Amino acid sequence: MVEKMADDLDDVVIKGLSSPERRNILRIVASYAEGVSYTGILGESGLSTGRLNYHLGELTGFVKSGEDRRYRLTELGKKAVSVLSFIREDVDAGLLETVNTKRSKRLKSIRRRMDYGFYFLGLILLGVTCVMGTIAEAEGDPVLRAFTGFWVLFSVGLMFLVNRSRNRDPERILWLVEWLEWKLFGNYRARPQ
Repeated sequence: MVEKMADDLDDVVIKGLSSPERRNILRIVASYAEGVSYTGILGESGLSTGRLNYHLGELTGFVKSGEDRRYRLTELGKKAVSVLSFIREDVDAGLLETVNTKRSKRLKSIRRRMDYGFYFLGLILLGVTCVMGTIAEAEGDPVLRAFTGFWVLFSVGLMFLVNRSRNRDPERILWLVEWLEWKLFGNYRARPQ
């Protein structure tokens, strides 16, 4: 039971520290011994109110708001900040380069797969459009022609959105892959020998 609680605590701390915005919020709160107001965190973090509210919700147990409506670190929050400080002490640049090289290779692989998927989807949508257009012209059906027009607009919109995602999201996808790997294979829970 105690081991399960410790594992759950590990998961909570790692989730809390997994976001750069949350780490920044923890550092901001830690820098004010007397506590910091919501607007103080908002101003220093540069987050929107919606994002700040979300991250403060995720940091429940790390920070607390007192009766004076100022945020302070809890004991768990203090430990999390000390872990962050410890990580930054005496960092070996060679180790960081090794991690970044592996990460950049994985990002390159994800980008390549996203490109293949984008082009494949484009070919399928183009093929379906051509077939529908040919049938619509051969049949002379105005409803099928209108549907083909809507299909073309849908296809163009879908390709636009997929292209935006392809250009913006490899980092998010890698984060998701790494999280899944950690969750499925890397919880480092005690396994029977």
